[in-house]
Amino acid sequence: MSWQAWLIFVPACIGMNFFPGPNNLLALVNATQAGARAALIAGFARLPVMVLMIIAVATGLELLMAQGAGALAWVRWFGAGYLLWMGWQAWRSAGQAIEFETVKRPTLGAMAWREAAVAATNPKLILIFTAFFPQFISADGNPAAQIGWMGLTFVLIEIGAIAAYAVGGHALRRWLEGGAGAAKLKRGTAMALWSAAGLLTLT
Repeated sequence: MSWQAWLIFVPACIGMNFFPGPNNLLALVNATQAGARAALIAGFARLPVMVLMIIAVATGLELLMAQGAGALAWVRWFGAGYLLWMGWQAWRSAGQAIEFETVKRPTLGAMAWREAAVAATNPKLILIFTAFFPQFISADGNPAAQIGWMGLTFVLIEIGAIAAYAVGGHALRRWLEGGAGAAKLKRGTAMALWSAAGLLTLT
């Protein structure tokens, strides 16, 4: 993975990790119901699921690259298109209000289980690993090692997102429920994803 690709990967990754998706909104709900500490601990339950997905992608990519550079090129173009689509979805949803669940205070175990279940069944997360990561692979290097390095970066940024949504708790929830804050975050994410897609087509 070249440093040019790395400079594209990191900001796009930050945009996707901090986007108010199902897991991040769940962390917000947990924080307001059970406190920041419990929400933070429960949020870590999503990380093993992501690590398993990253390992699966690394294994599959090695098999794909054995088919030749042409197969990898198709994956990259598909991934760039997926980034454009994700950006459009984020931009289009900017005018939609974010609704939070209102349920009784759950146990820590229940919160952790929900975090893991949401991560495992989130189709967008699955596509991020299968369509987004392979775009940054260099055919000259070891694909598994490159995926591992990107996976480590992704997980570290994800930990930052968990902390932001869990510790931010009430303040961040009020900001998102206000409408304007959510719109700014979604439009910023859209611009980051579109920029990454454009740069990838030129790299």
